[in-house]
Amino acid sequence: MVEKLSEEETALLQAVAFWLREEMLSHLVDMSPAPDLLHDLAQSNYEISCSALERVGLLASEGHYWRVLEPNNDQPTLAISHKRSDLDHLLDGLACHSDYVNDLYRHYEAVVPTKHSLNRVCIAMAECGYMETISNKAFKWTDDFGPWLVRHGAWDLGEFETAPQEEVVKALEAIPDKRKDWLSGSLCRHKPDFVRCFFAQWINGKWEEEEWRYAPSDDWDLNLAAGIYTKLHGQ
Repeated sequence: MVEKLSEEETALLQAVAFWLREEMLSHLVDMSPAPDLLHDLAQSNYEISCSALERVGLLASEGHYWRVLEPNNDQPTLAISHKRSDLDHLLDGLACHSDYVNDLYRHYEAVVPTKHSLNRVCIAMAECGYMETISNKAFKWTDDFGPWLVRHGAWDLGEFETAPQEEVVKALEAIPDKRKDWLSGSLCRHKPDFVRCFFAQWINGKWEEEEWRYAPSDDWDLNLAAGIYTKLHGQ
């Protein structure tokens, strides 16, 4: 996977980072010990988002809290250089947190952003192919953002056509038996958990036994995942 960000991806990273920071401040400040010291409430959407914001230098982990860097600045400074994996984690935060955002939680309907910061995110998403512009005020998710939406249960893996059987069989042959047993077990029956566990180690078309990837990425082949899930879980 190419780690260097394109111009469009850089714009998307900045838009999502500033929007997520705004969301974390608006949701967590009242329940935190100080305006610049946030507690994530041990809630996944906050944990994932805060961790992603730490990766790009807008928050810093401090014990059980997240220190807000440049707390009084509406447009804080972002480092010049970031990697594609940093963007993937921010998009993971966006997808997970979307269930708690009025303009986003209906994942099968058009997105009509009511805030400037979210509108900026949608425009940048469209530039990268993760959304489609359907009017001057409305957007819709595209299949390219499927990895993130499926990972967080906003879309169903079963909606994706399964890959050809020969591809599924070839992929299964490349996975160690112990891991196949794990992927076919009860812990991976829930489809969002299955794709998380499968793609954590299925990287660039092969099984990487010594690696574990935490965020979705563009190379998640959901058609292959749908085929393997069907094969392992009989659905």
